Amino acid sequence: MSHLKGQVALITGGSSGIGYAIAAALVAEGMAVGLSARHPKELQEAAARLEKEGGTVFALPTDVSQQDQVARFVAEGVRRHGRIDLLVNNAGIGKSGRIESFSEADWDQIQAVNLKGAFLCTQAVLPVMKRQRSGYIVNLSSLAGKQGAGGMAAYSASKFGLIGFTESLLEEAIEYHIRATAICPGYVATPMVAGVSVPPEEMIPPEDIGKLVVGLLHLSPVTVIKEIVVRRRGAID
Repeated sequence: MSHLKGQVALITGGSSGIGYAIAAALVAEGMAVGLSARHPKELQEAAARLEKEGGTVFALPTDVSQQDQVARFVAEGVRRHGRIDLLVNNAGIGKSGRIESFSEADWDQIQAVNLKGAFLCTQAVLPVMKRQRSGYIVNLSSLAGKQGAGGMAAYSASKFGLIGFTESLLEEAIEYHIRATAICPGYVATPMVAGVSVPPEEMIPPEDIGKLVVGLLHLSPVTVIKEIVVRRRGAID
């Protein structure tokens, strides 16, 4: 039996793609899972699929850029289970466009969801994890957070920021036995990258990201991994 059985995870952007794959991997380990996403129908369908697999799941529509909604999501997890062992900041959006023609509104929205959202969720769970003197926070960055590309300035800036945020978080939280890791994948076969030139069969399966998160949780508490870079075979992305 996994030592993770009975632990509690909150996952943002959990209705599909990487977030759902992580949730499924955690449910298979016996963890209870709270899912948030923006679209209620997709979110409830995702929760129902996980419950069918025997998971203990709750789902709450949440805009991670809104502090009151984030607080409600975290509070619901604590109300149901009394603790939070893992937060996965996975919610993210992207839009391409050259800098000179990119709208301020689109820039602000990307930063609000991808970066501010991770800040708000982390800020909300830290008091809980500090009381426990344990916890893990995983932030889904990207290879775009390691190297910029033309037409991707807004998205790349948010993902670079998430790596810096993770490093700062780790420095602040480690004394409370709270660890943090940024995962930086290349193209993952999810709806978010539909239409790019890389065939889905050549992309990273989202299930592999789920396995990575489970692997982190199985490490000794003294082991700290600041960052994981995940690339496609034979590709720089």
